[in-house]
Amino acid sequence: MYDLVAYEMMLADVVRADAYLAAIAGTVRDGDVVVEIGTGVGYFAVAAVRAGARHVYAIETSPVVALGPSVAAANNCADRITFIPGDSREVTLPGRADVLLADLRATLPLFGQNIPSIIDARDRFLRPGARLVTRRDVLWAVPIELGTAHSQHHLALGPAAHGILRDPVDRAARSCLARIRFGPDEMLSVPAIWGTVDFETVTSPDIVGSAEWTVKRDGRIDGVGVWFDAELGAGAGFSNAPGTPPTSYGRGLFPLRQPAHVEAGDRVRVAIRAKLVDTDYIFAWDTTIVPASAARTPVALRQSTLDALTLRPGQLSRRRADHRPALRGRARALAELVDLADGSRTFEEIARLLHERYSAMFPTERDALRFATERGAVLEDEDEVSGRASL
Repeated sequence: MYDLVAYEMMLADVVRADAYLAAIAGTVRDGDVVVEIGTGVGYFAVAAVRAGARHVYAIETSPVVALGPSVAAANNCADRITFIPGDSREVTLPGRADVLLADLRATLPLFGQNIPSIIDARDRFLRPGARLVTRRDVLWAVPIELGTAHSQHHLALGPAAHGILRDPVDRAARSCLARIRFGPDEMLSVPAIWGTVDFETVTSPDIVGSAEWTVKRDGRIDGVGVWFDAELGAGAGFSNAPGTPPTSYGRGLFPLRQPAHVEAGDRVRVAIRAKLVDTDYIFAWDTTIVPASAARTPVALRQSTLDALTLRPGQLSRRRADHRPALRGRARALAELVDLADGSRTFEEIARLLHERYSAMFPTERDALRFATERGAVLEDEDEVSGRASL
């Protein structure tokens, strides 16, 4: 979930903002009904009204959406924008819309619930022939040799940085999709497409793709750099590719477990698999390096973000579908809180009862009151959002 500072950074990204504003102006027609998922404080919802939208349904999970009505009022369009706090997949609208507007990406569009949310909104909210602003993302990759910019923010690979052994940390760090800085000078070959996400037709959040390159110069391959080109519609779009103006998305790196020496003429191939599991993507990348000279040994590496999981074995097993949970302690107290919060008692009265029944957990009534107000308020907030989600 983005906070207000994150939204300010995205709006300060002129590459992104200008592209979206151009796409909205060229896509929205007079009288259109528009749905925006991930509206933030409603900037693009206002832009849709100015482009001619009759009404905009602006949906957002972050609490910053509370600022939306004020933004709409300041721009004289409060009567044409309905702000809806909550997950778009739990929202019901009164009718079908003409345009869907969305940007839920991170370094790649393969992020969280981006694709499932767009699929759901496209299928449930839009009328036949409706238009999307965010039509297609093209996924690019290239083998890279990291330069000095990377070393300013990351430890060099090695078992004893600062003289402290850290082999397990190295393995985990080299099993993550990292957000990094790199430019054209660090590329060892010509970029290649490894996948696409067509938001008008996509039906699955999982992506499988591959790319292959011929190395153009001698060097050291540290990993495979990745980015995307966004095609928003109406001829507008942007890219976070190396050599383009910087954006709030950054660029990504699938690191190699061990950097490898490469020479001009070597062949490098990577197969990338991205699978959405619950709310997060699991990435796997298999890298093969075939030397141009038969005198050198080929390299084959299989890596996955699963290798970076820091859950203890017990935590992992408790997330299995066949696990039989036996909740105790604070979970029991939470269930008691839910039963007591029936509208007949104040938080102070509930806290007194929790203190009496769970004195080992809540040594004082103040401890119980803190637990009751924090957990109870969150549950009430969720109930309120659910109540607003159906229009």
